[in-house]
Amino acid sequence: MLHEDIENIRPIRTGELIKGKVIKKGEEGYFVNINYKAEGILPFKEKLTDGEGEILNDAKEGQEIWVVVNRFDDQGYVWLSREKARYRGAWIDIEESMNSGKPLIAKILKKVKGGLTVDIGVNAFLPASCVDKVPQNLDEYIDKTLPVRVIEADRRTRNVVVSHKVILEEEELKKKQETLASLEIGQIRKGVVKNITSFGAFVDLGGIDGLLHISEISWGRIGKLEDIFNKGDEIEFRVIGWDPDKEEISLSMKRLKPDPWENIEQRMKIGDVVQGKVISIKDFGVFVEAEEGIEGLVHISDISWGYVKHPHEAVKVGDIVEARILDIDKGKKRLSLGLKQIHPDPWLSVNENYPVGSVARVRIERINPKGAIVEIEDGIEGKIPIEELSWKRVNRVSEILRRNQLVDARIIELDPEKRQITLSLKQMKENPWEKAQNLWKVGDTVEGRVQRLMNFGAFIELMPDVEALLPLSELDWEPVKHPGQLLKKGQSLPVKVIEFQPEEQRIVVSRKAILPDPWFEIKNKYPVGSIHLGKVVRIVDFGAFIELEKGWDGLVHISEISDKRISSPSELIEENQEVNVKIIKLDDQERKIGLSIKQALPRDEEKERIKEKPKKEQPKKEQPVTSQTNGKTTLGDVFGDTFNNLLNNMKNNS
Repeated sequence: MLHEDIENIRPIRTGELIKGKVIKKGEEGYFVNINYKAEGILPFKEKLTDGEGEILNDAKEGQEIWVVVNRFDDQGYVWLSREKARYRGAWIDIEESMNSGKPLIAKILKKVKGGLTVDIGVNAFLPASCVDKVPQNLDEYIDKTLPVRVIEADRRTRNVVVSHKVILEEEELKKKQETLASLEIGQIRKGVVKNITSFGAFVDLGGIDGLLHISEISWGRIGKLEDIFNKGDEIEFRVIGWDPDKEEISLSMKRLKPDPWENIEQRMKIGDVVQGKVISIKDFGVFVEAEEGIEGLVHISDISWGYVKHPHEAVKVGDIVEARILDIDKGKKRLSLGLKQIHPDPWLSVNENYPVGSVARVRIERINPKGAIVEIEDGIEGKIPIEELSWKRVNRVSEILRRNQLVDARIIELDPEKRQITLSLKQMKENPWEKAQNLWKVGDTVEGRVQRLMNFGAFIELMPDVEALLPLSELDWEPVKHPGQLLKKGQSLPVKVIEFQPEEQRIVVSRKAILPDPWFEIKNKYPVGSIHLGKVVRIVDFGAFIELEKGWDGLVHISEISDKRISSPSELIEENQEVNVKIIKLDDQERKIGLSIKQALPRDEEKERIKEKPKKEQPKKEQPVTSQTNGKTTLGDVFGDTFNNLLNNMKNNS
């Protein structure tokens, strides 16, 4: 027992309520200082006062607890009871907390509707809204202890409401006042990361938060803030702004170090080679971090001496590269870098290494409809036009080449100033057209093989790398819609040369030219003046087409249908009707047959046929006088009955 405790010794009696302090843990219970000449003993177990069973006493050294004097033993020890004091002492503490604001220690028992049930000597209610300043998961508090303050109590109804939030708010207000009292712009302080957002982090300085904007974290580029720090991390920063009215504090981590652009001229010069990390790739170029806070742009044109379609073809994010400094703009904080400038320009020696006529082994880099782009060496590209792929016609580059294929090609054009090289595959072989022009001439019949079938005709190979065009119109004397109707790929057939221009590498051939011309047979079978039976196959405004036999028909003009004037052929004939026709014309150039119905019939039969033909109902008109005019228009055709009546009157008067 301490000296100051001896001065406070007073007599006690059984049943008295006393507040004591736990000294230590013994074999049978806890030793408690109750300001008596002997120490009190609080047993580990006690019987419940209001029921059967026992309760365990759990106390910690230095903890103040309410106890009741239970008995005195023969050795002078005072045996205490916490269970008997629980209710009486608890209400003393509750009233004191209500009146003075003294905090109590509450143990969280369970979660209930609207909050938590806690033990402060008696059961009390801790509303969810009073647990913390920010809503939390209440399940996380079970079996924990919290300091609380009684905010509502009624001993008669045994209703007690406590709050943990008011204690937190008071503590925070105290910290805030202490922080603001010592806060200065430019000051270096420490704080705890409270919340992380997309635009920065909020840091607790002690009762008040400051904003560490993402732009103030580092002089260099950063990724996700979660990769830099986590909630609860203690960080160091500099205070760069303070608005007392709005209570807004701005913080900076990067300003703990000097701006790297301030003395860049002391570390970097134009022409220097720096090593950096690729941190970003855009369509127009690559950003390289030369050092923390110093980023340089490698424009797409400075990545390689050769063609680069997109920067990601050359580098990827995270690559460590060497680059040459091309320009430094300290005012705008811009650094221009070049990757290709690390190596000498290969185009300076292109005349010596790749003269016109020489052969180079190249890699097919890209294919397009006009040809192929090839890599001759690193930084030097050339093109092979589609017309230089083969001596024969090529429709698609992919028929000859594929990406990354290695081929030998001959250099046919070179322009170092424009950085252009043109190559040829076909000129790796002898020109077959020089040989062809000595073999054939127009009118020759040659043997060929069908290579390709197109909508407009077919390509016939006459010899290796020499193809001729067989137009659709030259396939057969009969109309053909597609060459596949008569030909198959790989088929051999004889054709006649009808056009030959070796200087333009052009040959046109004909299949029908070596076939009998059916027109001569038709001319002999249907001479002019002969009459034949035909069938109406089509009626048009200007006449009708009459089929003489399969594949051959002729035209009857509307004026050759009847001596009578008609406005439409359908007035006298109809499709699928059989009629006699007379051959009146054979056109050798157009291969057309002119026919006449009216000239194939005697006049009397013609009149009878017209009468028998049923007519469609039409508005009544005065009918003209029909006369034998051999197809010519007469005054009777024009004036009709009026003219005939006039002639009759003149005869009668005479």
